Amino acid sequence: MAVLVAALTVCANAAVRELGVEVSTYLDPVTGVTVRELTAPPHTADNLYFHVSNFTADNRFVLLVSERNGRSALCRVEVETGKLAQITDDPAIGARSACPDPRDPRRVYVMKGAKVLVLDPVEGATREIGEIPGPHLGGFQQPMPSHDGKHLAVTKQRDAANWEIGLLSVADGAYRTVLTQGFRIGHVQPSPTDPLIFYVWETGGFAPQRTWLVNSDGSGNRPFYARTASTNWFTPLKEWVTHEAWVAGTGEMTMINDKVGVMMVSKDGAARLVREGNYWHAAARPDGRQLVIDDMQGRLWLCESGTGSLRLLATGLRDTVRVHAHASYDRQGHWVQFHTGRTRETVALIDLRTLPVQRWVGEDGL
Repeated sequence: MAVLVAALTVCANAAVRELGVEVSTYLDPVTGVTVRELTAPPHTADNLYFHVSNFTADNRFVLLVSERNGRSALCRVEVETGKLAQITDDPAIGARSACPDPRDPRRVYVMKGAKVLVLDPVEGATREIGEIPGPHLGGFQQPMPSHDGKHLAVTKQRDAANWEIGLLSVADGAYRTVLTQGFRIGHVQPSPTDPLIFYVWETGGFAPQRTWLVNSDGSGNRPFYARTASTNWFTPLKEWVTHEAWVAGTGEMTMINDKVGVMMVSKDGAARLVREGNYWHAAARPDGRQLVIDDMQGRLWLCESGTGSLRLLATGLRDTVRVHAHASYDRQGHWVQFHTGRTRETVALIDLRTLPVQRWVGEDGL
């Protein structure tokens, strides 16, 4: 049964705190690429999880989470000017739950406990869309828009043994259950092109079956990579597949096959190896033609998805802080953003339109 929750305005977070410009730039000593770090010491910064773009829909702002006044706050950086502003001050709002709307630059979805809010990144005002109904013990994750923008995929832990995925209507806050599972659900991501929801059996390590798909109406729940006559998975070590992200414009997914390489996977489960190697995370440009990937050595690479050719972008990302880069693209494929610990923990940008001339290296060149 749908649960209707009346929308209301939350006024406690309506102020934007302008913080000036903290940007600094350097040339990577190996590649000569210009890197822009967005915050200055003593403030640390982290990005949003890489399976969403950290940019607002108009590419005006990149969002990050920064330690301000002793706690994490959601901040925005204006890409053109570098101006930094804090846009949440309510400690009950989960800064790390933020998800920019891919269609509307004035909408960022955040969680406040079980409540789902929409935040205006320009004005800082929030409005409640609805609330995830009980029973629940927590387990709330990023509210992410469905392929048509009409719903947000949300999650909850129902009790000690069961987790749930639901859809919350953006228009009126109506909630409906999609499915429940008797294991911890993670990485919930609606497809950007189809009425599908991806999720994983989250164990922090081995899972008998990690990746799953379910139709948005709750039907057709199935393992994502079950081997059938129509699939072409090239390794039996399927439980090692991890760090999955949809490709915004194609409905494919990028995945890391641990210690094997980077894969591109279609929604029917067919996969191909894009690049062999021991990589960590991968995210695709909106058109899927190019990937940004990182490795355990703290290097950031561009990869052509059609050929597997690489070029090195940046090095030293883990020199002083052992961070996860969680790199991703902007909405137009012009910028790459990533988490870096080169000299401190912060978030950095690379403008792909200004890269120095460098040869792409194929499989035989590394």
